[in-house]
Amino acid sequence: MDTSEPGSAAEEEEEKALAEQRPRTRSNPEGAEDRALSAQASVGNRSEGEGEAASADDSPQGTAAPDGTAWPGPAHPAEVQVKTPRVNCPEKVIICLDLAEEMALPKLESFNGSKTNALNISQKMIEMFVRTKHKIDKSHEFALVVVNNDATWLSGFTSDPREVCSCLYDLETVVCKSFNLEGLFNLIQQKIELPVTENVQTIPPPYVVRTILVLGRPGCQPQFSASEQMKKMLQCPYFFFDVVYIHNGAEEKEDETSWKELYAFFSSLDAKGTNYKYEVALTGPAVELHNCMAKLLAHPLQRPCQTHAAYSLLEGDEPPEAEATV
Repeated sequence: MDTSEPGSAAEEEEEKALAEQRPRTRSNPEGAEDRALSAQASVGNRSEGEGEAASADDSPQGTAAPDGTAWPGPAHPAEVQVKTPRVNCPEKVIICLDLAEEMALPKLESFNGSKTNALNISQKMIEMFVRTKHKIDKSHEFALVVVNNDATWLSGFTSDPREVCSCLYDLETVVCKSFNLEGLFNLIQQKIELPVTENVQTIPPPYVVRTILVLGRPGCQPQFSASEQMKKMLQCPYFFFDVVYIHNGAEEKEDETSWKELYAFFSSLDAKGTNYKYEVALTGPAVELHNCMAKLLAHPLQRPCQTHAAYSLLEGDEPPEAEATV
């Protein structure tokens, strides 16, 4: 007995008609999306796992600090608005290394089981990062900035890893009373010129600028006031601000809230949803820092948004659903 519903025949005809409109191709084996649906979809949606950048017009909002005061920073946009070409253009990478006294505390567990400090591990992982990026593309350039109470530009942009690494060691930590993030951004603005293209969606930029901040001090209220020029830099589709935050973790319960608030503050600076942020506890193994730096090797225009990134290689380590494997 035929138990099909009366409208089933009409639905089958509609599906056949849609299938004819959606030809299967080598790059799109499942068929192109319906033109009407794609017209309604938002441009450059990061949920697709694409390597987009964007600009946003949201006004800055405050993030609560541990003492109840506001930490101003750009708010998260509802969605990314502009898609950029996924190209491997040259990068200008500014590596900012924190020299606060907490970086010298021997709390991290090294590979041989002994205790080491975050500064030593950070220097090694930065050198590995620079040399590996140089092997991937010799047109990448690197600069080194050290951060204590102020920011100091140690090494200008160079494509020679040896020049950067020669300035990386023999650095001493100091007691830091404050974190002048505004001064760091002002220094970066003085040293860079962000590229401009006629069409962000179709024309690849000549280069992109990426800042990688390795911060190892406890949660403290940063000195930061977002000027119009600073907001334009953070919203530029060719500027990226990645953070590796080393904190006390669960060892000191009274600091747990403060480091989480500071980590949330860095998230609030991500006006485009394209930056990567990692947090590592001082009480954990040193390999975690190396893993974070390895994940930053991907080109910012070609990597997915961080929530969609997965790094599993073995069949048993299945990535979470809806995540794009990098």
